[in-house]
Amino acid sequence: MKGFIALSRKGNIALGRILLIALILAAFGLTGCGGKLGKIETSTVDTAIADADTAIAAAQAVDAPSLASDLFEAAKANLEAARTALTEKRGNDALRLAYQATADATVARMNSVNTTKNSELNASILQREAEAEALRHTLGNKERKLARVESEIKDIHKEEEQLNQKVRNLQKDNRQLRNSRETFGKQVAQLSETLEEIQGRAQRAEVEIGNYGKEIAALRRKLEVAERRVKEEGHQKRAVVSEIDSLRRQLREQAQIYTEKLAQANQQSSDAVHAEYLKQKAQEARSFVDSQPPLHPAKTGRISLSAEQIATGKAALGNWERAWHAKNLSGHLAYYEPNVIADKVVIRESKEQRSKIDLQQLESELHQMSANGWGKAKTDTEVEGESVIGIHRLTQLATPAADENATALYNIWIREVWMHQVGNDWKIHHEIWQIYENVPNF
Repeated sequence: MKGFIALSRKGNIALGRILLIALILAAFGLTGCGGKLGKIETSTVDTAIADADTAIAAAQAVDAPSLASDLFEAAKANLEAARTALTEKRGNDALRLAYQATADATVARMNSVNTTKNSELNASILQREAEAEALRHTLGNKERKLARVESEIKDIHKEEEQLNQKVRNLQKDNRQLRNSRETFGKQVAQLSETLEEIQGRAQRAEVEIGNYGKEIAALRRKLEVAERRVKEEGHQKRAVVSEIDSLRRQLREQAQIYTEKLAQANQQSSDAVHAEYLKQKAQEARSFVDSQPPLHPAKTGRISLSAEQIATGKAALGNWERAWHAKNLSGHLAYYEPNVIADKVVIRESKEQRSKIDLQQLESELHQMSANGWGKAKTDTEVEGESVIGIHRLTQLATPAADENATALYNIWIREVWMHQVGNDWKIHHEIWQIYENVPNF
């Protein structure tokens, strides 16, 4: 960009030198013809004056009166002097002044065209830089979210592997328990057969009780011993059944834990869908706002302020902003013109509400806004015509995120102020508020 400006300046200098040499050569040529108009063709002077008129009109068409005022005024002055010299029949002077007016107007036109191109290129570069910064910010957020999701997926896979290992261990224990149960079942069957045999023998002994009293007593003692053994075996069997029930309960608990983990994974997927929904709603809100009539005049990129004026205007904008953050509302309001009218736009649930407020209403609104704790997010500065424009973005947390996977919602307040010079002071002649309620921090 700097190279383009330098090249344009070198081109202007070269053109000026060529025109100056042409004027000198023309003057020398005319001197040989004599200093009176009678020795110069009147048509030649008329043609030179007409060319100067054409050059001045071309310069005026590209806004040279404001963008190259010194050269433009010099061209007009030289043209007027050429006409005066023609009236006074000073041919050489008339021709020289007409050529000088043409040269001044041509250089003024080129300077104006270059200045306009520079302004347009500067605006385009600033817009591209802002878009690139927004893309970098979005990319950073996406990369952080991707890293977090990848980490969560790794944790889920790790927990899944641990649960699978526990299931395998429980299945192994269950197989061992089934084997033990089969063994105990066989033992119980054998004991049952033994009991039936003893009971049969007892019945037979009772028939022969008279003859076998001692044997029956002995058998009864054996029966008591056998019954105790049966009871002991039954107690062992109940212990095994209780252990199986305990393992089944553990399996149910582990299955419930695994189900909860799956539910959490599904919740994360649901949160991603919710984030996409919020993104879609934010896009709908921006599309709706873009479809509304413009709030401020179209920006042409033309600048009619000097570098010193632009610096002074930016300094006034900085003082205005510092007064706001210092909660010095009287100093903040001192920068407004008495008849200022502000446009207030509130965007809520993709619906836009517009209103116009005067200075008194603006003061009341600013008192309320000052108490709400707005944080500074970003500040930009532009120059348009005779105005220096400040664009200030403020944020306020509206709804915190429920967890790290949820999306926090904010209130976003964008203030665009137009300030121009009034005497030695800079005053705000227009302001635009755009307030987005409960939206992601776009």
